Amino acid sequence: MPTESTDSISVTTDSLATDSVAAESGSPSFAPVPWGRCAEIQAPTSPTDKALYTTRQPGWMEGVDVPTRAYNPADNAGVLSLLLALFVLIGFNMGHVRRLFRSLPQKLWSVRPRGNAFDENTTNETRTLALLVMLLCCFEGVLLYLWLGKPPEGHIFATVGLLSALMGAYYLFELAACWTVGYVFSDQARSRSWRRGLNASSAMLGLSLAVPALVGLFYPACTRAMLTVAASLFILSRIAFIAKGFRIFYTNFPSLLYFILYLCTLEIIPVIGLYISATEICKSL
Repeated sequence: MPTESTDSISVTTDSLATDSVAAESGSPSFAPVPWGRCAEIQAPTSPTDKALYTTRQPGWMEGVDVPTRAYNPADNAGVLSLLLALFVLIGFNMGHVRRLFRSLPQKLWSVRPRGNAFDENTTNETRTLALLVMLLCCFEGVLLYLWLGKPPEGHIFATVGLLSALMGAYYLFELAACWTVGYVFSDQARSRSWRRGLNASSAMLGLSLAVPALVGLFYPACTRAMLTVAASLFILSRIAFIAKGFRIFYTNFPSLLYFILYLCTLEIIPVIGLYISATEICKSL
């Protein structure tokens, strides 16, 4: 019994000394508290005590934010199936593709008002040309998707499909514009030659876009460079087509006014409308 009282007295003396030192220094006391008095502990209220009193969350409540997954058309089965189907169809018509490709530069540049019997496309060549135009529209849809935005994963195929359909509508608009302008301002032979130039430039552009579209699709780190290459190829294709139209329709200096109107109406404004429509498609999905 005397020993226990001595110990309690010493504990009381030590705790009083600790409290007096804490009171003199202005810092809170962190003396051990019995288990039964844990409910009586209150958070400090003074600024000094709040600075010293820190509460750390349990380890299971801490973590690292998960970055948003970047979805790529190369991971979408629908996009890959569409491109694979076009490649298979073109592979079945490879002989006609080689034969047609040999005549494309001449069709793109020649402005002869009267062609010979070999200038007309056969049924097989017309089918092959349609496949190349479809390939062009799909590649342009993929490149527009890589350029304008990335909707959620479930909308990748729908977005690429709508963008490809938009490029197909743009091609049909160009074809109708060529037929209308040729009918109004030229004869039938020159109008047909101009339309052959449009088909030739579209087919050559479709084959040329295969490399930048596939590289940008499967190697996202090269997407920006491939988009630059694709844009350059598109501009060169349009310049070649416009140059053929200038050679067909230019007659004298006043005809330059009609040519400038043609550039604004059929070359610049449709491209701006195409960009706005593609942007709205990516935003809506």
